[in-house]
Amino acid sequence: MYRVLIVDDEQLMREALNIMISKIDGFEVIGAVDNGEEAIQVCKNKAIDIVFMDIMMPGISGIEASKKICFHNPNITIFIVSAYTDFEFAREALKVKVKEYISKPVSFGKIRELLEDYKANNKDNTKPLDSLITLIKEKDFKKIYYDIPSIAETLYEFAEGDEKELKTMCEKMIHGLIEYMDYFSHSKVRVEDFFTTLNVDFKEKNSLVFWLYNVINFAIEQKSVKKYTLLENVFKYINDNIEKDIGLNEIVEECAVSQGYLSRIFKKQLNVSVMEYIHMRKLIRAKAYFTFSDVSIAEVAFQLGYNEGSYFSKVFKKYEKITAYQYKNKYSYKKSNT
Repeated sequence: MYRVLIVDDEQLMREALNIMISKIDGFEVIGAVDNGEEAIQVCKNKAIDIVFMDIMMPGISGIEASKKICFHNPNITIFIVSAYTDFEFAREALKVKVKEYISKPVSFGKIRELLEDYKANNKDNTKPLDSLITLIKEKDFKKIYYDIPSIAETLYEFAEGDEKELKTMCEKMIHGLIEYMDYFSHSKVRVEDFFTTLNVDFKEKNSLVFWLYNVINFAIEQKSVKKYTLLENVFKYINDNIEKDIGLNEIVEECAVSQGYLSRIFKKQLNVSVMEYIHMRKLIRAKAYFTFSDVSIAEVAFQLGYNEGSYFSKVFKKYEKITAYQYKNKYSYKKSNT
C-alpha cells in the first residue's frame, strides 16, 4: 500500500480528498493535517509516499513546507492542490520538484488519474513492509524463519544494487513497522537502534537477512508480550541464554510459569513449541556464524549450547533440509573472501 498525507486548512477539502483517495486500490490515507509545520513533522516521523499539499495555509505556505519535506525526504512525491491559478505559484512549485500543480475544485477522475499514473511509474517498494506485517499477523514463527530471506531478496531487487536506496527503504520499512505496532517512543528507539548495533552491511545480502530476523523477532516478542505480559520474562530468559543449553523445564522454573500454560500461549502466539522456537533462534545464529566467521561446525554447536555435535547436525538438517556442512560450504566466510 502507498501511504498518503493530506495537508489542507479546509476540513471539507481534507475529508473530500480522504474519501476519493480511499476509493483507489493500493493507497491509504495515514494522516490529514491543516498546516505546513505539522506536515513537515509527520513526514519526518512517518513513512510517507505521497503528499497532497494546499498552498495558502496558516503559518508557512505549502511551497515552503514542500521545500523542507523534499530536503529531508527526496523520495516523497508532492502534489500541490490550490484554488490559486497564479502562474507564479505554479512556477515556484515546480522549482521545489513538486510533481504536479492541481487547481481546485478537484474531481475524483483527476485524483484517480494522478494515483494510477504514480502506481504505474513506481515500484511497489512497500511490498517488503506489507510482507513483514503479514508475517506478524499470521503469528507463525516457522513461516518467518523460512520467508525472511525472500523479503531480503525483494528489497535488493527494488534497490537495484543502490546501497543508499536500500538503506532508505529499510528505514522507511522500520518507520512503517513501528506505526503498525503502535509503539511508544522507548520501543521506537530500540527498533531503530538495529541500524547501528548490528552494523548492517548493505553490500552483503546475508547481513540484511540476519538483521531482518532480529527486527521481526523483536516485533513478534513485543506483540506477544502485549497479549501475555508473562512472556516478557520468558523472552528475556531465552534471549539472555540463547547460547546455552536451555530447556523447557528450566524456563518454567526460572520464570515461575506453568509448563502447560506456557506451551499453550506460545503455540497460540507463534504457532511453534517453545523448544522449536529456541532451535530456530539458535540456527539463525549458527548460519550467521558460518556466513561471517571462519569457525568449525563443532565450534558453532558448542557455542550455541549443543553438547553433542551430532544432535546439532540433526537439528540443522531438520530445519534447513541440507546438512550444516553443505550450508557452510555454500555460504562460508572463506568462500565469500576468495
